[in-house]
Amino acid sequence: MESLAVPADSQNSLERVLCYLQGVNPQRIACFPLILNHAAKVLGVPVGTCIRDAELLGKAHVAAYRRYGNDLITFLSTTSTLAEAMGQKMDFLEHDAPQLAEPLIKELDDIKRVRLPDCARDGRLPVYLQATEYAVAEVGSEVCVSTLLAGPFTTAAALRGADVFVRDLYKNKEWVHELLELCCQAGIDFIDQILARKSLPIIVEPIGSGSLVSPRTFREFVGPYLKRMSDHIHAKGGGLPAVLHICGKTKPNWGPMREAEWDIWSLDGVDMAEAREFAGDRVCLVGNVTPANLLKNSPEEIDAEARIVCAKGMGSPRGFILGSGCEVPINAPGENLDALINAARKYGRFDR
Repeated sequence: MESLAVPADSQNSLERVLCYLQGVNPQRIACFPLILNHAAKVLGVPVGTCIRDAELLGKAHVAAYRRYGNDLITFLSTTSTLAEAMGQKMDFLEHDAPQLAEPLIKELDDIKRVRLPDCARDGRLPVYLQATEYAVAEVGSEVCVSTLLAGPFTTAAALRGADVFVRDLYKNKEWVHELLELCCQAGIDFIDQILARKSLPIIVEPIGSGSLVSPRTFREFVGPYLKRMSDHIHAKGGGLPAVLHICGKTKPNWGPMREAEWDIWSLDGVDMAEAREFAGDRVCLVGNVTPANLLKNSPEEIDAEARIVCAKGMGSPRGFILGSGCEVPINAPGENLDALINAARKYGRFDR
């Protein structure tokens, strides 16, 4: 099928995103590729250097926005950042995201080693917050800036080790809830700091995927803590939406996810038409071009996939936003991101 020409935008990114909050159609749908560590490549600096230097991190994401015109700046390098600030050790790599070292909590009694972080001092939380300030000052008048953090379940799994943590769900339930309480409070404290910097907090909960936990487990160990976070954003965010990203195949857990009352779902490996039908008028959807395809496919193939996703997602009563299913690969060709964002310009229009 012949590709359409790329129309020019008459709204800037911030104006476009505000339309969703006001309940009116923008000129065309927004596009939220999850540009995380790829931003370092845009700036031409090693990932390991960029994510530990607040000025470089801020400059990298501003450079990525100016290069691509993405409608959301997304600060995150790894889902273990909050766990790191709570005492978890990390192994830093030069050209990739940091990896977890041995778990902080090896025995149940090691929960005493977990600390509620000082957001101004511990781990790389200060780096994120200072980078956020930089981006808001530089481009906050034209694009929405967001700062991401892992949800309580994912943070707890990082502190304990995911394989052992899953066994604890059955063997040590009270202890698990004690750990989740700590992780939830740490997340809420960080959310307050994000809001104070005029940034949108976004929660990522990949270990809560339906690929890993059942609806029953989600309702017991994931949902209640996510609900507390969404309630806090609704109470303290001045009208900002509560945004949740979960990787993988989330369909089994859509019911308990909806009970946690998040306004926007960023989804990965699901059929967007099914998600639109389930979400109804309660949830705005973001997604879900396959991240691996952004690395290996051609721009023409990205355009074709994005066109299908738009056709499935458009028409959602709460709105639809085109995006990547999960993180944009670090070495994804820039032309593929151009194709993704141009697809929103071509296939997501409301002004025709």
